[in-house]
Amino acid sequence: MIIRNGAVALSGAPRLVKTDIQVSRGVISALGLGLPPDGEEEFDAAGLEIYPGGIDPHVHFFDPGFPDKEDFFHGTAGAASGGITTIIDMPCTSDPPVINRRNLEIKREIVEPKAVVDFCFFGGICSQSFEAGFPGWMDELAPLVPAFKTYATSGDPKFERLNHYQFYRVLEKARDLGRPILLHAEDADFVIPATAALRGSGDSPGTFSATRPELAETLAVFAVSEIAETLQAPLHIVHIGTARAAEIVAERTTTTGETCPQYLAFDIDDFERIGAPLKITPPVKGPAEKDQLWDFLARGGIDFVASDHAPGTFEQKNTGSIWTDYAGIPGGPTLFLYTYSAGLRAGRLSLQRFLEVTSAAAANRYALEDRKGRIEVGLDADLALVDPAATTIVRGEESLSKGKITPFEGMRLHGRIHSTMVRGAFVYREGTLLSSGGTGRFTAPQPQR
Repeated sequence: MIIRNGAVALSGAPRLVKTDIQVSRGVISALGLGLPPDGEEEFDAAGLEIYPGGIDPHVHFFDPGFPDKEDFFHGTAGAASGGITTIIDMPCTSDPPVINRRNLEIKREIVEPKAVVDFCFFGGICSQSFEAGFPGWMDELAPLVPAFKTYATSGDPKFERLNHYQFYRVLEKARDLGRPILLHAEDADFVIPATAALRGSGDSPGTFSATRPELAETLAVFAVSEIAETLQAPLHIVHIGTARAAEIVAERTTTTGETCPQYLAFDIDDFERIGAPLKITPPVKGPAEKDQLWDFLARGGIDFVASDHAPGTFEQKNTGSIWTDYAGIPGGPTLFLYTYSAGLRAGRLSLQRFLEVTSAAAANRYALEDRKGRIEVGLDADLALVDPAATTIVRGEESLSKGKITPFEGMRLHGRIHSTMVRGAFVYREGTLLSSGGTGRFTAPQPQR
């Protein structure tokens, strides 16, 4: 196939470049104006902007185990509709969890036939891991996973948090393996007693948020990143919502971090207004945090964006109490376009920084850069085609994901995802899903460096 007449986002170019893209066997085989047709199918992308397909490096698809919340078909379909071509699924919200090679292979066999876009799995490490052959199982998982997920505070008794000594042991091993450790950063010594003290004092979003304030995030980030710095071990902080936490990450030499659109778009005042559809952990913070997080993202102090896609059912999100309402939102379908609209189009991000935060930086961090993350000859033809003249209004009920309850409901975004291409094949085009599953492939990271 040859894609002609599009305005293409190329690495290093300060502006979009009009050029043709030739795709052969799923890979970009040539770039340049006036490529000879040679009898190939052609697609006219006049009026469209062409970006590297987005990488969403933080999703919870609950498959297998809890498909009422989300499954791999609907999750990857929603991702494709939002210009995402690769996702990385978290280990702790499926059954069995991905905490050993056998469980990974069970999960892969179940979900690969459902996948619309390419995918990886993170491995999981919890306190129970130390009772199950640590660290040998990390050796067996490391060739198949780009990183390992951990928690400083966990609400899942089957996947409990690590203490500081366990973090030391895990980061020591991560250094040897060359695979990052992902940290959900909320300090348990603050969150657990604060929850016990405040739960009976009110049923508002503000009261819930007071149990998980900025300080709880900062304490966890500082402590575990200090361990990582001491060991010179790779650490990555997920869903940063606090500017001071981002500042700590930016000061470290071996720690990276991500934020999410929900922390860039919303604050505690929005949480009070919207309620359960915006309940997440860590919760959104004070109004001053948003602009600072945008600044860190623009300058590179935060490395990239991710969705933390984790929808709940209608019943789970509407229990009648903010304390029991499910914490999680369906962020995958809006990740790329929100960042395009509020970042690139609003002038907060340069073109090159936009490409980094939506694709290239995650590909680099998770050892996928030999295939993903850029529009270059030899890389997978994963492309997001955007109509810049159109407007998208977020409607949860129209989402291809099972997650219909979104805090972005009614938000008007500049641009529209016209088409999404995975390894040279259109999987989504002009509002229609073209895949019934099986078009996505398991994508293992490069060998440890």
